[in-house]
Amino acid sequence: MGISTLVVSDIDRFVGMKDFWDRELRDRVDDPFLSGSMMIEHWKLGRRLGNHPFLIIFLLDDKIVGFAPLRMRSRFGFRHIFSLDQYAPPVFFSNSHREVCIDTIFDFLFKQLNCESADLTFEDDSSIQRILENACRKRDLDYAKLPQEGRAIIPVKTSLDSFRESLDRKTRKEFGRFGRKLDRLGSWKIYCSNLDRSSIEKIWAVERFSWKVDLQGKEKAMKDMGLDFCLKGVQRNSEGEHFFDSEVWFLDLNDVPISYVLVLKRNKTVFFAKTSYDSRFSSVSPGKFLINDLIERIFRDNTAEKIDFISNLSFVRVWKPLIKERINFRVLRHTFLSKAHLLVFENRISNKSLQILERFKWEKKQR
Repeated sequence: MGISTLVVSDIDRFVGMKDFWDRELRDRVDDPFLSGSMMIEHWKLGRRLGNHPFLIIFLLDDKIVGFAPLRMRSRFGFRHIFSLDQYAPPVFFSNSHREVCIDTIFDFLFKQLNCESADLTFEDDSSIQRILENACRKRDLDYAKLPQEGRAIIPVKTSLDSFRESLDRKTRKEFGRFGRKLDRLGSWKIYCSNLDRSSIEKIWAVERFSWKVDLQGKEKAMKDMGLDFCLKGVQRNSEGEHFFDSEVWFLDLNDVPISYVLVLKRNKTVFFAKTSYDSRFSSVSPGKFLINDLIERIFRDNTAEKIDFISNLSFVRVWKPLIKERINFRVLRHTFLSKAHLLVFENRISNKSLQILERFKWEKKQR
């Protein structure tokens, strides 16, 4: 019996198969962002942004052997495909199935859906790249490989003392200086909380004065909505059988939260899913100070095998993480036409629509 393909484009249908999805992925996927709870919320986010999310599932003997979470945006008759989320790439559980799965994806996108272009995020794997390149050549499609933000990972394989010694002397002294500055500013504490109404209110209190206040339009809207839907995904996960564990850590100064880290845990990996700090206290780097404290706690507890920052922002370099690279594989049916669509329609229209969404969102929050 060969591989069969199931395309799910109705969110209600996916909600109904969430338990099956989580059972199939439980022993084979570590990433909490691929859980049914998170997928549902990213699906909702995609629809809110005017996209058409869908999921291509590959089955062999009623067992999932691969899947691709995607979303389609249509503008003036042009159809463009993106990964549903940059942290939810296509996954193939067996190397022997990858080629037929990718061929099926390309036929569906460029023959059945008649798409003009696609941006697909993958782990930076040379064998996957070769399969993607061959799929394009067979169909006379142009393609480009673009670097994508990787994932910063800290292996937890040594003692806390050894980890501290691996950091620059300047970095170690800096964290000590931040602690002394906090002492001079008043009483401070670091503590853990469940994600509930109270902790969510504290998270948004920190966000109200975070570095995001300098962002505008598309960037600010995407950051705020991304956090909102991540929080909803974590809450949904806690309603039934947990696919992952979660908690949120705060740094309070004089009983006011000034930074937080949303932590997800699965299969001996600790994920720093979301974090921010009150920019009014940037002189003591409360975000970095809190994250460093959590890293040291993880090394001290010695129950996790690695820490995953999800992204690779510049501030994480002080901890000298390993980088798990990702690529964006861009496929174009017609080079000039596809690029014109991306440059003219995609950027301008999405920016305008996101500004409108952002205004409504914050007006509603302030009522």
